[in-house]
Amino acid sequence: MVVLSSIFDQFYPDTFFFIPISFLCLFLNVFWFLFLVSNSWLGGRFQVFWSSFLSFCVSLIFQTTSSGTSPWGGVLIVVFVFILSINLLGLLPYNFTSTSHVSLTFSLGFPLWLGVNIFGFYSSFNSRLSHFVPQGTPFVLIPLMVWIETLSFFAQPIALGLRLAANLTAGHLLIFLLATTVWSFINVYYLFVPLFFVFFLLFVLEIAVACIQAYVFTALIHFYLQENL
Repeated sequence: MVVLSSIFDQFYPDTFFFIPISFLCLFLNVFWFLFLVSNSWLGGRFQVFWSSFLSFCVSLIFQTTSSGTSPWGGVLIVVFVFILSINLLGLLPYNFTSTSHVSLTFSLGFPLWLGVNIFGFYSSFNSRLSHFVPQGTPFVLIPLMVWIETLSFFAQPIALGLRLAANLTAGHLLIFLLATTVWSFINVYYLFVPLFFVFFLLFVLEIAVACIQAYVFTALIHFYLQENL
């Protein structure tokens, strides 16, 4: 019988030789980039796959872009691959999904949002201020619209960090609860087989969610860039 103390215990990182698992997982997500560097002028299969993957990411993220956002392409691709690797590696056993914690998602989202807006206000201050009053707003509603647009403006980093953490947390909770249920009925074959099939489908769905959330996070940063440039 499985004893479930708290469904949120899976989001508390254990330690390995007195080192938090979260640090080890973050290091793993960065360390594997070293294997992508090849000294040979003729890349192997992995380098060819990596180049094709990067080309696909660039075409996916920069579907609608402008010349002003092109210098940010390297930063956005690194952010996308970093979040994607954390999301996918977090689905493996004995791993830890750091992006399910708002501390990491806000640490990524807020500096990027702040840097984009500082650059936008620095390059075109008057144009950025005009966004707080939509065109055609009646004179009487201008103070109200300024308050609404200001609240919407400062809600952007909150939504950016919470969206990623909330979606991954919800998916991991569902996987954890269903896995516990499957393990409880492991000796009841007529229930174990359909439950395991549902668990497999949910796991495939969570892989898709991990990819989509990495794309949504990066696409929002790109959208904020386009607003400021």
